[in-house]
Amino acid sequence: MTRIETEIAIPGARERVWEVLTDFAAYPQWSPTILRISGDLDVGSRLAVRILGPGGRAVTFRPKLVALEPGRLLRWDAVLLHPSVLSGLHQFWLDDDGTVGTRLVHSDTYSGVLTAPLRRLLAANEPLMRRQNMAIRGRTLNG
Repeated sequence: MTRIETEIAIPGARERVWEVLTDFAAYPQWSPTILRISGDLDVGSRLAVRILGPGGRAVTFRPKLVALEPGRLLRWDAVLLHPSVLSGLHQFWLDDDGTVGTRLVHSDTYSGVLTAPLRRLLAANEPLMRRQNMAIRGRTLNG
């Protein structure tokens, strides 16, 4: 298993950050790494996600929405062939920061037999996740 975890403080209410994360139609206007996302916000539904991956290559995949707590948690699982081959659990977790802001924890957890051989490629997602965090913060404050 490989886990990548990033976080950012956003000086805005959790509800506002949640609005940014779940306004899928607006992603092409502001998101540098998730180029497009569509689908229903219902656990068990399939999303269509187009990302700019490591190396600048755009990839589209259809993950399943596996957890949703409005205002708090958005998690999907992208599986290649079978979970035992490669599973990528992508998560946005929002928490109050103790003041009037929000702490966003953005993570990927990879498992399956391809995790070890692809470890370097998977790790290259961390800077992209940090870029996405900064864009979420900017959209929350200026959007």
